[in-house]
Amino acid sequence: MSSVTKLTDIFQSRAQVKLVQHLLENPGKVFNQSTLAEFLEVSPSTVARIIEPLVEHRFILLDRYEGGMKILALNQDNQKTKLLMEFYEKLKAL
Repeated sequence: MSSVTKLTDIFQSRAQVKLVQHLLENPGKVFNQSTLAEFLEVSPSTVARIIEPLVEHRFILLDRYEGGMKILALNQDNQKTKLLMEFYEKLKAL
């Protein structure tokens, strides 16, 4: 298996791109899965599916609390995330 990360490995759908953009615009905030599902207008199970590659590549931190509630936040310590944040800020400035 190749260790090269492709953009299609990470950004697989419009909902996923919308999620990443929302997290980039709110970098210090923590969200739960159901709140993100409402924001994206998708089911919580869709959120669970679209965050998998983002968690795998460590763009998102995921924690589970009692009762199964999933808490998500942008992983600002990840080098890939830092580059994505920088790129996003440059795009917004254009």
